Amino acid sequence: MRPISPAGSTEPSTAGYVLIELIAALALLGLIMAMALPTVPPGTTPTRFRALLSSAATLLRETRTDAIMHGADRLLMFDRTARVLRSGSRRIEIPGDVDIALLAGASCPMGPNAASIVFRGDGTSCGAVLRLARDRMTSRVRVNWATGHVEIIDGG
Repeated sequence: MRPISPAGSTEPSTAGYVLIELIAALALLGLIMAMALPTVPPGTTPTRFRALLSSAATLLRETRTDAIMHGADRLLMFDRTARVLRSGSRRIEIPGDVDIALLAGASCPMGPNAASIVFRGDGTSCGAVLRLARDRMTSRVRVNWATGHVEIIDGG
């Protein structure tokens, strides 16, 4: 007759190994994560900076296209306090480690902490230059007042 409980069994038991192996694997995974974490750069990397620049230019181009399609003025708002570019329901948040400045044309609506870039239905705009900088990376997104053309310019 075979014993019912493992206490009376004469065969070697392997039931405890699974838990020990799991704890060892988790400890090893934690050690690897602790070594890899310092290699993740803090803040905005050059790749993220280029993506932010491209997103800002795309939002400006989409706002201009929207104005032309509807034959009516469209605004892109720049909120300096909230560090946000907004056009309709679309928005881009500017990270805190990126310096941002907006030089807008005289016909652009301006407030103490906000400014707008106006795109008209005929494709023109009030003109602006959006400057983004982080460490030694500096680029500008320029909006031509006569054509509304948006371009990215690397450097100063």
